[in-house]
Amino acid sequence: MSFLDKFPSNPSPEETLAQLQRFLGRNSSLQPASSSAMSNNKGIKGKIKKSTIPEELSMQDLTHLGMWLIRHLPVSRDSVFEFISSTYSQFVKEYIIQQQGNVSSCTDDDLKLLDDIHEAFLTFLKANGEIWAPILSTWTLHLLGQLSKDYSHQIAFTHGAQLQNVNDTIRFWMGSKAIQSLMDLTARCLTCRDHANADTFISALIDTSTIHSPRFDWVVAHVGNTYPQTIVSQVLNLGFQHFSVNSPMASVKLNSVRAILEHLVGTHAKEVQQAFDQTIQQGLTDNSLNMVILYVMTMCSNSMPLLDVLMDTVFPRLNEETLLKLRTIVPKWIQIHFGGREVAAVALVTHLIMKSSRGPRALEILMKGCKEWVPPIGIYARTLLDHFIAEASSMFYGSDSPRKGLATNFPAFPAMKDNSSIIINFLTDTDPQIARAAKQFVKILSMYDGAAVGVKAICHYLNHSTDDVHRWHMVDLIAMLEMKYSNLLTDTLQILAIRSSNSDKAKISDKLRKWDNILKLVKSERETKIKLPIRQKMSVVLQENLWILTPLMDVRKLGFCLDEAGIVIEILSKLPELKNNSKFGTRLALQRHLVEFLFKVLALPASSNPTQKVKNVTNVSKLLYELAENPAIQNDSLRSLVQYSLYPECKQLFMKRVIGNPKLNYSAFDYDCIDPTGSGHSDNEFQRGKFSMYVSLMEENQSRSSVLNIAGSHATTFHSGKLLKNGIKNWSAMPKVVITENEDAYLNFELFLYVLMNVCMAVPSGGNVGEGFDVGLSVKDVGQVVSVEAMKKVALLLVEIVSPDVMFNGLPWPEEEFSKVQVERDLQIRRAFEDHPYLWDLLELVANHCPSLCYCSVLLRALMATLMAHWTSCQEAPAKNSPNQLEWTIRLLQIMRTGQLIPPPLCYIGQVVHELKSHEVLALLKDVWSYMKMNIPVPTIFIRKDAKSNRFIRNPEFSKVDVIYTEKLRLAILNNIDRLGYLYPKLFPVQQTVKMRP
Repeated sequence: MSFLDKFPSNPSPEETLAQLQRFLGRNSSLQPASSSAMSNNKGIKGKIKKSTIPEELSMQDLTHLGMWLIRHLPVSRDSVFEFISSTYSQFVKEYIIQQQGNVSSCTDDDLKLLDDIHEAFLTFLKANGEIWAPILSTWTLHLLGQLSKDYSHQIAFTHGAQLQNVNDTIRFWMGSKAIQSLMDLTARCLTCRDHANADTFISALIDTSTIHSPRFDWVVAHVGNTYPQTIVSQVLNLGFQHFSVNSPMASVKLNSVRAILEHLVGTHAKEVQQAFDQTIQQGLTDNSLNMVILYVMTMCSNSMPLLDVLMDTVFPRLNEETLLKLRTIVPKWIQIHFGGREVAAVALVTHLIMKSSRGPRALEILMKGCKEWVPPIGIYARTLLDHFIAEASSMFYGSDSPRKGLATNFPAFPAMKDNSSIIINFLTDTDPQIARAAKQFVKILSMYDGAAVGVKAICHYLNHSTDDVHRWHMVDLIAMLEMKYSNLLTDTLQILAIRSSNSDKAKISDKLRKWDNILKLVKSERETKIKLPIRQKMSVVLQENLWILTPLMDVRKLGFCLDEAGIVIEILSKLPELKNNSKFGTRLALQRHLVEFLFKVLALPASSNPTQKVKNVTNVSKLLYELAENPAIQNDSLRSLVQYSLYPECKQLFMKRVIGNPKLNYSAFDYDCIDPTGSGHSDNEFQRGKFSMYVSLMEENQSRSSVLNIAGSHATTFHSGKLLKNGIKNWSAMPKVVITENEDAYLNFELFLYVLMNVCMAVPSGGNVGEGFDVGLSVKDVGQVVSVEAMKKVALLLVEIVSPDVMFNGLPWPEEEFSKVQVERDLQIRRAFEDHPYLWDLLELVANHCPSLCYCSVLLRALMATLMAHWTSCQEAPAKNSPNQLEWTIRLLQIMRTGQLIPPPLCYIGQVVHELKSHEVLALLKDVWSYMKMNIPVPTIFIRKDAKSNRFIRNPEFSKVDVIYTEKLRLAILNNIDRLGYLYPKLFPVQQTVKMRP
């Protein structure tokens, strides 16, 4: 500091007084240090210097003299600081002029004067910082506050759009060298090693901030950004001192402390949180500082940024140990600060939660604490929870402010919306109070921000509810929200279906629980004793949004769950009048998925869960019955059922024993040739002689006939029903036989027939009940019996699927010789019956509902033609030697009898053929063929049994049989009178010709 060398280093009092007189002579004519005191002379020196200043004393010399006086004469500090303040003020003014685009008169020599002042003050701090730091910091802070106030209007007028925040303001002010000098001196005072009393600096900072805020905020922010830990700690301590003594300035000081910390929390939240943590720790460990926690809570109560930091600080410490310590402290708070009113303390905590965006986290801690914390801490938590519910409800329902204002004033509302999952997880809590509290919060949030939170809550109820209490909470929530959100249940259902489709790896129990809860809700809606408060019924929503549930029953879809589809189908089966509120396309898709699901269920072993299997089939049957009331859907249902049943992969469902291999096909006649135990041959190795499809046709003919077949002649046997097309088989390379046992075959087919019959019982809508129904019958009466029109469709479907040819599928029976033209077709039809033995049962079903069997005429002709071919080749052999063919013959005749296609006595042929020889059986079948040719099986030969019956019988006028068709039967019985004599009176009763005497 060389410029002070021209003054005495150890001046005498006389010398000091002389220098003071020189300075005061200049200073007495100095105008107040303000912007209005400056003249129009060029340069900083010229603007300060007046005519009264001696010519030999320059501005630089005067400044140096003032700095010398500050050091050696403390009483002159006020005058010197006033003079230097005017110098800084003029430099700042010139900077603003320059920023406004005007030419500044400030020169490099003028800036050199600032360096001298700055260097002098740094020398004073270094020499004796303990004394100079409080003095200098107080002056710099007040000068910065005055400058910010004086020039704020000019800055706002010219640069207001550019100064969007505190950081922009800091960058603007720090462009001035004078401000840089003042800020550096302020920082040096704060970090001075010998400056033990930092409270003086903090007090000056708060006082200045109180006077000049918000224009002074940028200074606070800059100092705090430079030394955040020091500023935050000191500011907190100083605020607590005013709070503890409860002085009149306490509220003013707290506002200033709050303003300073708010500026710092944006960039130094970590330091602020550390300061809060240290303060809270002191309050918990030092009894003399137990009010410090209340001080922090009170200070942060009106500052949302600080409150969030406080919450983040408190949450990790919130445990039973901390709460037990607070229990001993809180009564002192209530007595001293709240005037003994405990409600006021509870209201403060509630207010803190409402004003903080960490409100959801605080609620989560409270709800957990209600169960986990020991009494009386847990009781306090319940009290706070109830008070918070009441306060939130009152604030939401009783507030006139709009939603935006509510979110601004109470950040807990938007925070709970964004973190609604925290609250929703407590909806199904086992504690009733917690469950009710969570439901109430969901109501408020749903009314506050739309239906999204309500939909999530209902989804949670459905996914996790395990008792009726939770389900009733859900119903109450729906009743509250449905008045405002009409699509609440629709959106919920859609979300559940989407999540179910995407949750392939979810536990089955979790996937089923939501549908089980929906099922219980639908059942409750149907109960007359239970009246639910909701207006929009779940059953109606399901009917109107059937398309949402339909994909869940698609067995081809990846991630398909059979149990889930089963319970969804059960839900649909409980819906009343499903067809009324859904589109045709959706119902058609549902019908097809139901048929696929049916066969998926039939494939399950009944031993695992027979009750569930029957239940699923019953539900499918009920739905198909209701859907089949549409004629188009009924047609598609019948086609799908019949067609699926004849698929190769489905035939094993209805057969007790399936013999096969991916490379082999076996005839139905081969079943009895397999040893299921494998006792004859290990692993059921292939045995050539046991399988008819691998027997040489020539060898078979030679073994069964003594006729010598001459080369060029025509001789064929249909014994095996197949012709080899692939040449000679390599028997040694044939794979082993695969035998599949199915103990549920009978049950599966019974269930299948049950579903098929229910579809046939459906009454077509539109008033056209179809052929065979009396228009005078009620729908209830008609629905109890099978529709003849529907059974006719089943018969036509059998013909369409089984018969490979579309020609010659009419009703008339041709000449017997004409059947030779249709050999290949007849063999394929027979092969179908061999591969699917349950086709006989379907024919019997059709035959039981006259006159539907008429439409299966082509199948009957084909079967009879192949059987007649067999009996032709057997010649004199007893019919019992061909048990399979004999069984088929008897069954075919029995079916024709049931369908009333052949009248007595021809219909009794099946009861006698087992005692006849092959040629006799052949002769009788030819008679039947001849009769059918002359009496074409057409529906017109059937009449209604009675006026009110839905059953048809053959017209008696068409039941007479000419003797030419029965003579061979009579002779066959006579030839076997010893075994069939008991049947003769029944088949050929003697006409009563003698009248009895009265």
